[in-house]
Amino acid sequence: MARPGVQKHLDIAELLRCPLCGAEMHARQSSVACESGHDFAISAKGFLNLTPHQKPLKGYDETFFASRQRIMEHGYYREVHQAVAASLNELANTATVIDAGCGEGSYAKDVARALPHSTVLGLDIAKDAIRVAARGGGPVRWLVADLANIPLSDSTVDAILNVFTPANYDEFKRVLKPGGMLVKVIPAPQHMHELRELAGEQLSEADFVDHGVSEHLMRHMNVVSRARVTQTSPVQAEDALDLVRMSPVAFSIEEHALDLGSLTHITVDAEIICAQFTFRRDCCAKSLVPGQEPGTRRSHNPKSR
Repeated sequence: MARPGVQKHLDIAELLRCPLCGAEMHARQSSVACESGHDFAISAKGFLNLTPHQKPLKGYDETFFASRQRIMEHGYYREVHQAVAASLNELANTATVIDAGCGEGSYAKDVARALPHSTVLGLDIAKDAIRVAARGGGPVRWLVADLANIPLSDSTVDAILNVFTPANYDEFKRVLKPGGMLVKVIPAPQHMHELRELAGEQLSEADFVDHGVSEHLMRHMNVVSRARVTQTSPVQAEDALDLVRMSPVAFSIEEHALDLGSLTHITVDAEIICAQFTFRRDCCAKSLVPGQEPGTRRSHNPKSR
């Protein structure tokens, strides 16, 4: 019998479609493959890489995601996590849920704990993100995958999480079941304002302009609920550098130029939008970058924005 980390990925083969040709996938001994012969091995590290030729993404490395993981574990995003989990209360415990752009995987792990009989998949294009997320085992299936080409069959998903990361609404609509739900989390005005103030002139104003992400979403979806969550926490000295390193806004600043001792508090400010789709599949076929929406830097901007 296959190892647990391998077996849990073999078990979802029937949900998958080949990212290269779109054909159905089936399980082999330690890989998944399609009838055209495209074969994807399940890593001994506990994940399935369905974009094996993806180049490393500048800035989004193991240090970035390990910092994010520690910040999540230390509770700075606790109220956002609780609000996201609460938004899924209506789901059946046997639901299929994907965290699209899962980063270090903390939200997907929350869902798996709340819905222990569900099938939860964490997808991210950054291999380092999935490598960090997969550490320690657990029931979540981890996939290196592109949101512009989600390797899941049509109408297989009950809910999608999309937390502080770009969306590809065309792909989301394709994989969701009729009546399926999207839980979209976007930064609100006070998000990480202490870090922005600390960085000062090293950051351009354009880094924090609202480019219409929420308006773009609402033009194409039926919003079921919308709530704002704000949490301000004291910063432990050992966490200050991680808070800088886990934020994409810090890519343009020099760590050594920051007075980290003055970062005494940090605010996480977010809007949680629950929505269902009301638009044609082809309305978002052309994205700014594959998988990208207005107001984001790149196709899979991890969740610190």
